Amino acid sequence: MTSNADIVRSVTTALEQGDAFGVMAHVARDVVWTVHAQDTTAAPWFGVYRGKRAVIDLLAALADIEFTSADQSDLIADGDTVVTIARLIFDGPSGHHVETDEVQVWKLVDGKIVTVDVLLDTAAVAAGFR
Repeated sequence: MTSNADIVRSVTTALEQGDAFGVMAHVARDVVWTVHAQDTTAAPWFGVYRGKRAVIDLLAALADIEFTSADQSDLIADGDTVVTIARLIFDGPSGHHVETDEVQVWKLVDGKIVTVDVLLDTAAVAAGFR
């Protein structure tokens, strides 16, 4: 049986590789994926995505950014909760270079991701879009 930590590792690898099928295989139909931000208009992927169709929109928004690096530095798993810490590096459409950390809190039920809460530095990411 695959552990919840292994599922999250698989999804984060798929995200890094732009593999939408690899992500979608592990999310529940009614998944809620939230990218928390003070200003949800500051970057195209900030906001709440409800359901698999909405997650496809999130992945499309992320595909517009060329990430130099999206390295997961830590992973903590306890039961149905997995927490990851990642270092993101990208150049935004405005040409600004962005380096920031983000925390992702994943909740799984029966091997499927039901919620993802992404916590990041809104201002740091938004700088790439100014």
